[in-house]
Amino acid sequence: MSPTLHALVRFWWIVAAGVVAGAAVGVALVAQQPSPLYTASENVLVTSPSAPYLRTVPTATKTKRPVGSTIQTDTQALVNAANLYPLLIQSEAVAKLREARYGPARGTLTVAALASSTNTFGVYHPSPLPVITVKASAHGPAVAKKLAVDTVKAFNVWIVGRQKASGIPASQRIAVERLGVRIRSTGGSSPGLPLFAGFIVLLGFCGLAVVADRLRPRRGEPVEESAPARPHRHVA
Repeated sequence: MSPTLHALVRFWWIVAAGVVAGAAVGVALVAQQPSPLYTASENVLVTSPSAPYLRTVPTATKTKRPVGSTIQTDTQALVNAANLYPLLIQSEAVAKLREARYGPARGTLTVAALASSTNTFGVYHPSPLPVITVKASAHGPAVAKKLAVDTVKAFNVWIVGRQKASGIPASQRIAVERLGVRIRSTGGSSPGLPLFAGFIVLLGFCGLAVVADRLRPRRGEPVEESAPARPHRHVA
């Protein structure tokens, strides 16, 4: 048996204390690490009852056209609405309606038109697509999904009510259509640092066991005694 292994076996209680101390350090580091953040992304299509993105000719167009020609549907109004609606979705009116209908929601909300951007000078570039992305972040997947879904549902109720109150005919109203939710997580605890710290603590206790083995003689080994000092003779 090697001297190091013999020392670890002999002072096993020091090694056991190192295991306990290393585990305690690892658990403490895991507890201090942040919990994972979940983000639920809900894409919403801004459309109308005439489903303009499923046709090439506006429903109101009745003029004759040559065979084989195509008249593009005017969808710019829907694109403009998609760039405006993020402000309305994050408004206090929609938040109050969401809380009244679906209960309180925890987390943070971010709403933007898909493919829109803002440069370093603060200039906003609108999205060319009639799609809005609603992102809800929370420390739980179910909580994040609830916030995103409830926000879209509340906004749908709010916008329909506003259009009815304004007397807009049903055929001319703007509608929002849910396209699905995706959930992803970021951050969270990593086992690398706690395992490394626990191993270092255990290694330190193992080194302490080796030192203790060298300082304490084994049974059966002779103990070296220092020779008594000889008296000095004074020469006359």
